[in-house]
Formats: sequence, structure tokens, C-alpha cells
Amino acid sequence: MAIQANKPNSRIFLLLGVVLAAAAAIAVLLLVRSNSPANQVSVVVSDTAIPAGTTLTPAMVIVTQVPATAKPGDAYTDPVAVVGKVTQVALANNTPLVPGFFSTPALSITSSGTGTTAVSVETQITKGYVAVAIPTNASLPTSNTLVQNNFSSALVSDGFYILPGDHIDILVASTTGTLGVRYTFQDLVVLRVGSSGSTGAGAADVLLVEVPRAEAPLLSALVVGSGHEFVEKYVLRPESEWGKLSASGYSPNYESSGLPNVPSVKQTIVTSSTLDTLFGG
Repeated sequence: MAIQANKPNSRIFLLLGVVLAAAAAIAVLLLVRSNSPANQVSVVVSDTAIPAGTTLTPAMVIVTQVPATAKPGDAYTDPVAVVGKVTQVALANNTPLVPGFFSTPALSITSSGTGTTAVSVETQITKGYVAVAIPTNASLPTSNTLVQNNFSSALVSDGFYILPGDHIDILVASTTGTLGVRYTFQDLVVLRVGSSGSTGAGAADVLLVEVPRAEAPLLSALVVGSGHEFVEKYVLRPESEWGKLSASGYSPNYESSGLPNVPSVKQTIVTSSTLDTLFGG
């Protein structure tokens, strides 16, 4: 008697087909969810190929939606923040824009007050602000024991490393010795760094900064020494602590100075009596 070969069980194949179909449906669902609007974020990207050294205009950038996992952590989300910046590298179309792509805004490093060519800056002043010229050196309002050379332009202005586009804070002290050294104005935008023509080559003596209109008299009185306070230092602020620029204007970022983070260490204090004890006759 011949033995009949085993036939595949059709129910098993049917069950396997159902399982595979369910797995495929789940995979599609997960893919759709990963690209759903809930997981999309806004980012500013180039809307065309942009050569290096280009000053960005509104027509060159656009806001688009990308998966949250594809957005660089420091990518810009507001196009106002990138318009006017100068590219350091060539950018392909649809490239997310990050701070590392840009250099200092396209401003003249110096503009001599004795020159014959006028330089316009009014288009770079934020609405509601005015530009104020402040000296790079310190102003000592009264005669005191402080030595003027201790407050030379190079020491006050970070060795002339303050450039247009930088943001600075102002440290002041008092000739009466009260309150100590402290912050006053913070997050001032430097529009120009210039020379009146009386300084040496490469040595600027004027910083042109912008401040809210209501604060211009206060800053002017401070730098000319109308009170007992005088400018001791201009300090450079990192870009990560700059304020925010929006369509409504610039919002400075005021930081709390706080106490210095100096660790406490064990150390030997040497006094005159210590030396006398060890080495004295």
C-alpha cells in the first residue's frame, strides 16, 4: 500500500500570513508616528545654495519642519536671528543654520573720525535704541590715589579685542571706595570700534554701542565722570549669553554676577612671625 505524502496544513500558512500582515501594519504605524507633526520641530534652513562670505537676506532663508531627532541642538529657529549674518562657509540648499556657519556681522572694524569717507550705521541700530560713543579708557572723575596708567585703553578694553558685533558688559568702581567693583550696563551691542585719529595704529579709543533711548543719558553721565563712579573694565560676553533679537527689537540678557566659584583649599599661611620662628636668631 502506498503511503501518501504529508500535505502542508493550510491553517498554519493562514495564521502565518495574519501575523506578518499585523507586523507590517505596526511598522507602518510606527513610521508614520515618528514623522507626525507632534515629533516635528521648526528650524531655519537655507532656501538656496549660498556661497561663503555672503550676507544673508530674508529671501535666502526659510523656516521648515524637520524630525526632532534631525535638528542640530544649536540650530536657529527664528529667521530674524540669522538675517544680516555673514557665512564663513558655503551652504547647500536646505541646510539647517547653526552659529558655527557665521562670522562677525559685516561691519567695519575701525572708522576714523578724521577720515573723509562717511560711514553710515543708522540702518544697524535697533528700533527704540540709539548709538552712543564711549571711550576705551577709564574716566576718573576726581583726584585720588588711583594711577591713571592702571586704566589704559588696552587694559580697560580687553587689549583691543573688542570688535563690531561683540556684546560687552561694563564694570564700574567708585572713587569713594564704596560698594566695590560691580556690573552696571550689560549686553551692550558694539556697532563700531573707531579711532579719533590721536591714537597709534591699531589702537582704538572709541566704542560705538547701542542702548535703549532712555538709558543713553545714564551711560553718557557714567563715562564722562559726572558722579563718583568710573568705568573700570569692559568685559566680553560669550555668544551663548547674548540676548534675543526678534521682529519687535532686541532684548538684552542680564546675568546675575553671583559669588566667584573659587574652591576652598588647604594652604599654609606664612607671616612674618612664621619666618622669625623658623629662621630668626
